[in-house]
Amino acid sequence: MTSTSTTSGATRLGLADGGIETALTDRLGQRLPEFAAFTLLGTVAGREALREYYRPFLRLAIEHGRPIVLDTPTWRANTDWGERLGYEQEALDAVNAHAVALLRELDEDEGDESVEVVVNGCVGPRFDDHYIEGRRMTEAEAEAYHAPQVNALAEAGADRVTAVTTLDAAEGIGVVRAAQAARVPVAVSFVVGEDGLLADGSTLAAAIAAVDDATGSAAIGFLVNCAHPAAVAEGLAACGASPELERLIGFRLNAAHVGDDGPGDGPESFAELEAGLRELAPNASVFGGCCGTDTPHIAALAARLP
Repeated sequence: MTSTSTTSGATRLGLADGGIETALTDRLGQRLPEFAAFTLLGTVAGREALREYYRPFLRLAIEHGRPIVLDTPTWRANTDWGERLGYEQEALDAVNAHAVALLRELDEDEGDESVEVVVNGCVGPRFDDHYIEGRRMTEAEAEAYHAPQVNALAEAGADRVTAVTTLDAAEGIGVVRAAQAARVPVAVSFVVGEDGLLADGSTLAAAIAAVDDATGSAAIGFLVNCAHPAAVAEGLAACGASPELERLIGFRLNAAHVGDDGPGDGPESFAELEAGLRELAPNASVFGGCCGTDTPHIAALAARLP
């Protein structure tokens, strides 16, 4: 249950959930058009599938006495992706609100007052390949584009929002500015390639510095998601002793390298690699999964973290 004064949240490293889209398809047999988990909110069966996805993570947090960040299933719930799926803006606003409500209800019904649950509004990128010339947004364009979703999540009562799988600093800046206007806490989660760099060739340190410089360090912090821990380790090492790495607050990573067809690292190997990133980002306090991860991977993390 959400708590504003939990000792656990102040003293213990926290968890996040796993790779929602891959878990919904692989574990729960759901069909996700355009990889859009939010489409499940439209039916009773779909909403129950979403609850069944989140339940094991909430139980893990309670079992281990760790705070947990649960992302809303709204990675695709923005204008362009919504239009592909037949959703107009009013319907998307309702989807984002319903996503927050679902997690609040789950926490109220099955949470524990001793464990802090952070409902994080997930804001996905406009383009999966927007770093290609001609498909990158300016900071102002990104702010205008993402503002409707950020506003809907904020008005629904999300504890914070996070720009997820962010490919360049400009889109991160846009989401942070939209969140500032909506008066909701915000984080930015970058994605890196196998070389540890962002899609535009920037290092993580340079991208963090660019967002902070443009927004007065308004974000509560930065994360990395949707990359294999080995690629992230390479990217962090490339930054050296950059002070910007002190702004990293968490990781939500993949079990397999991008493009690998196999199942990826097992839970124990995954947990060892991700937990080991604390040596390069000592302020990281939230650890979870992305593509190819599910409850066993987060359980292994929960057991390994101090």
